[in-house]
Amino acid sequence: MLSSELICLIPMNCFWCHADCRPLTDDHIIPYSLGGPADCTVKACANCQHLLSKAEHEVARKSILAFHALASSVAPRHPKRPTSGNLKPVYLLVKHPDGGYGETLFSSGERVSLLPYFEIKVVPGEPIEGRVRGTTDEARRLLDVFRKALQRKPDTNGPLIEVSVSCELGAEVADDKDFWPRILLLPGDRLLIRGRNPDEVMRFVRVFMQLAVSDYAVPKEWTSNGGEIKGGTPHLLAVSFDPQAVRRVAAKIVYGIFIKFADGTLDDERDAYFRNYILGAIDSDDEPVYEAPIPLTITTSNAPHRILLSPEHDRKSGFVSLYNHFFRIEFGPRGALRSPTALICHIDGSCLRQATADELVDLLRRVSEIRFTQPWRASNDVRSE
Repeated sequence: MLSSELICLIPMNCFWCHADCRPLTDDHIIPYSLGGPADCTVKACANCQHLLSKAEHEVARKSILAFHALASSVAPRHPKRPTSGNLKPVYLLVKHPDGGYGETLFSSGERVSLLPYFEIKVVPGEPIEGRVRGTTDEARRLLDVFRKALQRKPDTNGPLIEVSVSCELGAEVADDKDFWPRILLLPGDRLLIRGRNPDEVMRFVRVFMQLAVSDYAVPKEWTSNGGEIKGGTPHLLAVSFDPQAVRRVAAKIVYGIFIKFADGTLDDERDAYFRNYILGAIDSDDEPVYEAPIPLTITTSNAPHRILLSPEHDRKSGFVSLYNHFFRIEFGPRGALRSPTALICHIDGSCLRQATADELVDLLRRVSEIRFTQPWRASNDVRSE
């Protein structure tokens, strides 16, 4: 057994930035939020963990792939944290049978719920009208959160109250007079005001502020719990995310498996380039990642993630399939293994295993048929063949 003195002398280098720093913690090569197994990790410093987590958050909570992550059997990474395991779209609205638009929350395990909110009609020259959505307890909690924030005294610790504001709405909603600006309570007691434009938002704020500072109490008879939204009702959804963050996560998975678990090697310059790209330190169109075309129709499934390294037809590349969306990562010189390596990652986080012979044949066939592109550089189209 190593003595404590000897242990202290062993270099502790971060896998991603190579800095000799402590403490180091386990970083999941395949993000835990995407079903990465607990034993597929490398040691990483706090700064790299922060940078990588931001990119992984984009993938698992904001991107097109987030729909697969949330509809799969993967549980939230932090089940006790109210903001964990939720889709974070620009908006997710549904026509409410009692009028207006409901605000919907989509969470892990395909759980869909309506968020509580106050909406107020503030059209100049017209009478002010208001509606409350959610249970009485939820509506009262929203009002309490806002009121408690107003009671804070100014100090050097920051603003009295933090409320996010969004004026991003699709034309279908923005043109509908039945949409009223609103304030809603998000998981974690976060407040959001939504309106068509800044002027409408300010009119709403002035009216809601008068309501909040008054002795108004939410009456049960005004709270709207009825008007059930039936299954199959269309939802209006918009997502916004950094597409490079998705590509960086794909590169992280393939690079991490290639170096750490397949004993692959790259020359020093190429290796540093990959690590800097994965950490977001390279601001250039010269990216090593190519994508398969994104399908117009997204069908969620429990298909596993797949990693393929150094196939015979494209020796210096690695491939990863995340929820059946393929990425090609170009390693370049010295980026080939002696023989193809294929791994299967079950999205429930249960295991990462070698592909069977049939799975390898199918994976080789799939990647050889795809025309991979760099959509941000339209001239760079590559068929893996």
